[in-house]
Amino acid sequence: MGSEVLGPGAYAPGPMQVTAAAAGTWAVTAGHAAARVPASHAEADAWIVRGWADVAVGCLALEGSARHLAEPDELGAFRGLDEVVQRLRITSGGRHADRLCRLRRFAGPVPSWYPDARPVSGPIRRVRGMAWRAARLLSSFGELLMTKAATLPHHPPCALISARQLAWGDRYRPTPSDVHVTLRLPVSRRLARRTWMCLPGLPGAGTVIAEVPSTATPIEQQIWRGIHEGAHLDHLASLARQGAGRPLVPSPGEFGAGLLVAESYAMAVEILAAVECILAGEGQAVRQLGAGLIERATRLPGGVRPAAEFVDLPTLAEVYLLGPLEVLVGGATGALPAEIVEPLRDRWRAACAAYPPAATFGSAAAALIGRSAPPPCP
Repeated sequence: MGSEVLGPGAYAPGPMQVTAAAAGTWAVTAGHAAARVPASHAEADAWIVRGWADVAVGCLALEGSARHLAEPDELGAFRGLDEVVQRLRITSGGRHADRLCRLRRFAGPVPSWYPDARPVSGPIRRVRGMAWRAARLLSSFGELLMTKAATLPHHPPCALISARQLAWGDRYRPTPSDVHVTLRLPVSRRLARRTWMCLPGLPGAGTVIAEVPSTATPIEQQIWRGIHEGAHLDHLASLARQGAGRPLVPSPGEFGAGLLVAESYAMAVEILAAVECILAGEGQAVRQLGAGLIERATRLPGGVRPAAEFVDLPTLAEVYLLGPLEVLVGGATGALPAEIVEPLRDRWRAACAAYPPAATFGSAAAALIGRSAPPPCP
């Protein structure tokens, strides 16, 4: 189902190959990790099913590279996920269940115990006032970025190749990593959604990025892959190093509370990259990064352009706005390793010193979060 190509790094491992049993063990572990979410009731059900859909993307990759042994009853990746879904029994999962079941069909008929696509049952909490204030701040900064972009040179986007996009983003990510493997999967980005993950069968960090077809514009794909997803790969690699050199499979940055930390970091890198792209004269990238901030700010449940994906996930929708502010201004960073958060903050201070509107934004973010803004670099 999938084929592997080397990642762009000098130390990128070769193609992975795992036994069906190892793939099944990973799926069981990942399925349970996806079920530990910092939410309750209907929101928890939606979040868990969304996480299982992400696990199914990993199963799809593993089923294409697993060595199936002679035993016909061996677990395998999708059967491992089946076991978890059957044990935890969530009745409905809305659009997340639809995505989960569509991915599960790659392995045959969907078992009867999988959640159906009816909306999750029960009330969903409202978005907090603090998140709405963060949305206004980020939307205003995004508009400023787009206005500034009109005064800068516009360069053509790079080729639609994962390695090229990540290499472009290296200069704008504080701690770029180069040890991942790139996989090609037979699904679209809309179905795959999260394309970064840690999988068994690889040495070192065990990080993987899936290359999948997308209908987004070339510059949208360049920013998404080179900045946002690149930041996720950097984070996963750092977490693996914190684990005494053993691959963390799945990584604590992939699911539940760890995913909130991961998205906070990736969004903080986006904001930093927007300012550094101004300084580098990359107008097209600045415009797209500004548009991305506005999109995150307006897609909140109940917002101007609410995103169907987050209508039952207010906690996850909020973190794209509040999380990066916490990271940039020195707030709580949870499980973020110092080796990636400290260089990020150093670069942010330097960017604020070089571009005063960023310093103004940083001060407003600090006031919103309730912290003193760190002084800019001299």
